[in-house]
Amino acid sequence: MSRTLRSQGGFTLLEVMISSAIGVVVLGIGLVVGMQMQRRALFEEQTMVAQVTGRAVKDLLTLDVQRAGIGMGNSPIQFSEGDQRFAIMSWTRRDMQVGAAPFAADLSFSLPPAGTPYVDMASDVLQLYWGDPRSMLTLTACGGGTNPVRNGGQLCTPGNAPTTLLPSGGPSSTPIIVGNPTRGALACHFRLTSIQNNPPPAEARVTATPGHGTADTTTGDCADAGATMWTEQGWTMMRTVGAAYRVNWAGGSPALEYLAPGATNWAVVSRDVERMQVRYAVIDLTQPNNGYRWFPTSLTSGTPIDQCTTSGATTCTVDVMTPVEAAVANDTDLRARLRQRVREVEITLIIRTPRSDRSVVDPATINVLDKDGFPQDGFKRRTYTLRVAPRNFVSAGLQPAPAGT
Repeated sequence: MSRTLRSQGGFTLLEVMISSAIGVVVLGIGLVVGMQMQRRALFEEQTMVAQVTGRAVKDLLTLDVQRAGIGMGNSPIQFSEGDQRFAIMSWTRRDMQVGAAPFAADLSFSLPPAGTPYVDMASDVLQLYWGDPRSMLTLTACGGGTNPVRNGGQLCTPGNAPTTLLPSGGPSSTPIIVGNPTRGALACHFRLTSIQNNPPPAEARVTATPGHGTADTTTGDCADAGATMWTEQGWTMMRTVGAAYRVNWAGGSPALEYLAPGATNWAVVSRDVERMQVRYAVIDLTQPNNGYRWFPTSLTSGTPIDQCTTSGATTCTVDVMTPVEAAVANDTDLRARLRQRVREVEITLIIRTPRSDRSVVDPATINVLDKDGFPQDGFKRRTYTLRVAPRNFVSAGLQPAPAGT
């Protein structure tokens, strides 16, 4: 009888406790491994999202840079008195809370917060302009023959001109750029108010005032209807299109914002772009077969064009084509000539994952930069660099005068 009972006995209490302990350990290990795998999968998914974001932003930037300069190439554009711009312009680490052309003061903008590892990661601000070719009108001699294409406050275009440039929907005028890419010396910004159409062979008369917004152009060739440049052929007018990019750190985290053509408010394109830097390749027109010079020399050294001066620690030089050009007059003249010689644009983007992996963050080293120069804050980053040759800059801009002219 006792033998039968012993053969039907179960586990002892000690055996059960040991088995339970082993089960708990195995289950705990499984949970930890599962959580680690889930965390890694989530982090890898974020990395893929950041990579897709980088490609999408690159495509958007490339398209806009390629369109820049339609109708005026890299000629200077006289927007109003004392306000001259170019089709591609950027400002190094601009604080946009402070108003400066072409942007008004914007208190919703912030640079990277002081006292953080991001304080040195301020971005450049990029501004682009082009003319809308769908609205293009060519200019013709007022009254025919060799007369100028401008007569007082009117510009002349062939009769029965399309009226797509007429203001509609509220604005009292249409912003237009009048340029001559074959000339490459100066483009003018106007406010178009009316088109007086006439049947051919008479020309249509376009009433337009030189200036931008509420500011007029009062001196120089853009204001002077009798200037010699208006007797030349090749002038066109198009609706002004502008777009801009900036990285805004309002709230303590970065967001790439886009001021779309015709928009008045900045829109967030991506919250994964941490930094944007712009460099320019400048040609030497006196020795065009030489390699380009880059401004700044690299992302971490050299002087950007917007900070170039004729003397001091930020001295920059530019080729002077005598006798076509006079000597450089001042800092503004120097920067203008460098911008006219831009032949390639390089934009570098730093894209980071939406969330930080806090499990790898060491509070003692979070403010210490890693070997790539980034804070050790748990964000995973990718660097994207795109180089674009603005297709409207290739043949436009300042060029040597043909022999005998």
